[in-house]
Amino acid sequence: MKKKLALLLILCLATTGIIMACGNDTPDPEPPPADTGAEPDPEPADDPEPADEPEATGEVIELVFPSIWVGADSKADVFQQMVRDFNQEFYGQIVIIVQEQTDYDAYRDMLRTTFATGVPPDIFTVDSIADIELFAESGGLMDLSSFFASPEMSGRFLDGVPEMGMVNGVMYGMAYEQVFVPMLYNMSLLEAAGVNELPTTFDELWDVSVALQGDGIFPIVQSTTDNAWFSMLWYSYILAAVGGPDVYDRGLEDPAFVEAAEILLEMFNYTSTDAVGADATVVNGHFFNERAAIYTNGTWILGRIQSEGVEGLFDSIVPGGAMSVNGQNGGAVLNIVQAYFLAAEQDDPAREAAVHKFFEFITRPEFIIDLTNDSGSTFSVDIDTSDITNPLLQEIIALGSAAPFTIGHFHSQMPIPVANAFPAALESMVIGDVDAQGFVDMLIAAQ
Repeated sequence: MKKKLALLLILCLATTGIIMACGNDTPDPEPPPADTGAEPDPEPADDPEPADEPEATGEVIELVFPSIWVGADSKADVFQQMVRDFNQEFYGQIVIIVQEQTDYDAYRDMLRTTFATGVPPDIFTVDSIADIELFAESGGLMDLSSFFASPEMSGRFLDGVPEMGMVNGVMYGMAYEQVFVPMLYNMSLLEAAGVNELPTTFDELWDVSVALQGDGIFPIVQSTTDNAWFSMLWYSYILAAVGGPDVYDRGLEDPAFVEAAEILLEMFNYTSTDAVGADATVVNGHFFNERAAIYTNGTWILGRIQSEGVEGLFDSIVPGGAMSVNGQNGGAVLNIVQAYFLAAEQDDPAREAAVHKFFEFITRPEFIIDLTNDSGSTFSVDIDTSDITNPLLQEIIALGSAAPFTIGHFHSQMPIPVANAFPAALESMVIGDVDAQGFVDMLIAAQ
């Protein structure tokens, strides 16, 4: 156990201070104050407590929840309202104390540090099974297996969801935000360049890119800074096309990883002039303001495209799947779990039950429908998709459902050190320090 804790602490210290992005480009925060998740208290009146709140019954259980769904995140408004509603429903019994986290990777570093020091938060989210495995090895995670086997919860999720958060047969993570990550094409820009159909091969993509460049448009947006999120998604799509649905199972030594890197490098001939060093702010800015035509991101970004994109952009978007290579594997779509809910192990059964109540509350289908319609993201809870009001989201769900196969993105399928090595390896390849084989060798060396 001491070796495991020491290893985790080394990993935390090695990654602390890295500032990355994951499709959400909010500025670095000031240290956030604790937030109970409730609206500010009104001025005292004759009766200081609202009449519809139940009377407090004994000690109130406080659960600390550092949340990334704040600020500009597309889920922030509805999810924070869900927390307030929970605190209202369980007034005098349980209160969720939200600690706002507006930088995803500083948040990841914080979690690794808290586990290394033995004081993890009560409730938190992660975005990869690798993190669940890491925290499970260190000890201190709540086993959710029996809770999710209960009649109340077992039928609430889509098929296969409970298994997604398992490590060695134990369910530690509740898969919550589960999304398709399509390619998004601004058809207004494509049509203005004389392109009326989506490309289905990479040769067709190069032709489309040349036409767009002739109109002064950046064809494809890329990024190398932080976790190189957008380039990582493109690499994932290329891997699906080159290697098929089991490409990750074959390991980094498989030739598909070098071939995919060669195609990714070619893409940098058709990207923005500031791609090397670009982060999510730069990439989103290009697509949102119609300086770039082809973009990939999860459906959670749809709400921001609607609110931040130029007029008409949202209605111009057409989603698509992977290009094919040698006539194979076209149409695949990335499908990822973007957020697992986890909880710290609790010695007090009452605190454990309080965590269960919160997880039950935030998975109620009526709340998930509101969250889906407001944010554009999708979730692992089984809902009636006819209740989804966003037509583009419905189109993306139909695209993913009809895909010949879906596949996870590179970071979700690789150990944390490999994911961390990806940006530096990519930039080294793009600036010419290494070739495609050297890029993959750098990833292998990080394992």
